[in-house]
Amino acid sequence: MKTFRNIFYFVFVITFCNAQLFEDYTVYGGLSGVNITTSDFTNFHVSDWEQFGLDGLEGRVAVPLGDNDIAGPNLNVLVGAYSPLLNRLDGFAEAQVGVGDVSYVAVFLGVDFKVMDGASFSLGLTPKFGYSSAQADFGAIELLPGKTPPVVLSEGTFNVGDSLTMDMSGVALGFGLTPRIQLTDEIGLTSFIGFQQSITADPAIKAGDIEIPMSSNGVVKSDGSSVQAGLEPTANSTGFTWQFGITYDISL
Repeated sequence: MKTFRNIFYFVFVITFCNAQLFEDYTVYGGLSGVNITTSDFTNFHVSDWEQFGLDGLEGRVAVPLGDNDIAGPNLNVLVGAYSPLLNRLDGFAEAQVGVGDVSYVAVFLGVDFKVMDGASFSLGLTPKFGYSSAQADFGAIELLPGKTPPVVLSEGTFNVGDSLTMDMSGVALGFGLTPRIQLTDEIGLTSFIGFQQSITADPAIKAGDIEIPMSSNGVVKSDGSSVQAGLEPTANSTGFTWQFGITYDISL
């Protein structure tokens, strides 16, 4: 959750600075939908078999990644703000948040170039660039039956009760059309229809305070063996995306 708080802080700092620079800006909120594609979302174990073998002295933890696959359409909460930069050009910052066993967060900065700019309707071409993160939270660590704590790996040591998470983060790109309708002097509607693509970095497991790469010898198959799992999990936002929200104009 600390990562998510930092992301929100980043978005709203940019929004605040934007409000100080320009006399007029618009905040908006609503819903967004994006398709998530995953790979190697498979259950696996983390074991200190290198230190203690595969008998009762071994520390072994199950990681139920396969039970938390988020592939498919995902609905997110949308918040953001935009302000005029130049004639027919707005700049904006926004965040998309989906919360579940695997939490999805995306933050974008971008511009909206208005190819149509009427008093009550505008249509813009909208490229955006940002950061996306899919974080799986598996709760407190519990050892498998018959195993002995703590789990001692070359990367460090973790124990029963420590948190167990996995983070899959990377850059994200989007491009599409942004129609907007002004209903009153202050309230309007905004939407976005387009394409989104994210590219995640190498995933890592975090057990307590230590980070365990998926290539670690301690990341093994869930069959009780010492065979390296051979997994590279990814969670990317890829393909068609949409947004719909309500806008509110603010003049300083």
